[in-house]
Amino acid sequence: MASYSVATHKIGAYAKTLTAATVDTVTFADYLQAVEVSKEEGAAIYFTIDGSTPTVGGEGAYFLPASAAVRVIDIPNSNERPATVVKLISAGTPTYSVAKARE
Repeated sequence: MASYSVATHKIGAYAKTLTAATVDTVTFADYLQAVEVSKEEGAAIYFTIDGSTPTVGGEGAYFLPASAAVRVIDIPNSNERPATVVKLISAGTPTYSVAKARE
């Protein structure tokens, strides 16, 4: 499990590689209105934006397919959270990036 912190007023965590069946956590110090998760070719990624732990194929997770993909997710009630926490998991070892989508 790898954890990355994105400091206040910074943009994202880039070119990180998942370990198969292991959750990575990206924590933004800022309140984000939306987050962008992207990946290169490789295994599918499942992720959450509320700090809950995703599972491979889990119903409570967002999905990025095995092909290169980008997904922007609005964060509901972002002002009520002390930070934005994105957790990701995959059955393989894809490379991903997580970034602030808008101010």
